[in-house]
Amino acid sequence: MLNFYDFVKKHPVEIRQFSCKDLLFLINECPPDFIKGEDWSEHNVFLYVTSGRHDLYSRGRTWHLDTGSAVFVKKGALGIKKVDEDSFCALMFYVPDEYIRSFIRENNPVLPPVDLSIVSNDKILPVQTTAIMTAFYESVLPYFSLTTQPPENLIELKFRELLLNIISNKDNKELTAFFYRLTLTNVDDLKEIMECNCLYNLQLNEYARLCHRSLSSFKRDFQRAYGIAPGRWLLEKRLEAAARL
Repeated sequence: MLNFYDFVKKHPVEIRQFSCKDLLFLINECPPDFIKGEDWSEHNVFLYVTSGRHDLYSRGRTWHLDTGSAVFVKKGALGIKKVDEDSFCALMFYVPDEYIRSFIRENNPVLPPVDLSIVSNDKILPVQTTAIMTAFYESVLPYFSLTTQPPENLIELKFRELLLNIISNKDNKELTAFFYRLTLTNVDDLKEIMECNCLYNLQLNEYARLCHRSLSSFKRDFQRAYGIAPGRWLLEKRLEAAARL
């Protein structure tokens, strides 16, 4: 499977983008001949559709995205499928877990009350589209007409503005609760990540990267969590899925 984050970083000329540290925002235009594909990333991504319609899908659910839709996609693997012949274009903002942790800890005093019980295992969480959020997305678009890279501190400021707009809107309570849950530990939830991504065609080293561990640490922690080697566990999960089909 394609690591889309890596792919974008390796094609700065073909894909319009700006980055600061591991933060990355870009404008993604699907080519006319695109029909369907799957990719993955070890970083979360905010996606705002500026034009067109597409479906995002996991192994068990589909999300329909139209012009003006905004969602938060948790790190991992996901599929995308063309819905109609209209060109599809979206703003994408890649944000690592660690950046979210740092941001939430810094802004904890202004967080609204958080109910962790509402956080689901859904791969995609909605981001409410308001006049303020629409104005934010529109403020980003002119950067892509620049011939020079904006200062890194300005790029990071746009990410902070995005996150502040989200947590200050009570209608984003599940997403805010998910952000807060990330701060409760510095260790990625290996079980949740594996259960959500086990049916995708990733290599062990890619699962390790997704869990932000070295391959040896990943194997050791996996054995501790499941009592079985990851390769054997993945095979069993895929056989079970094949039997259900």
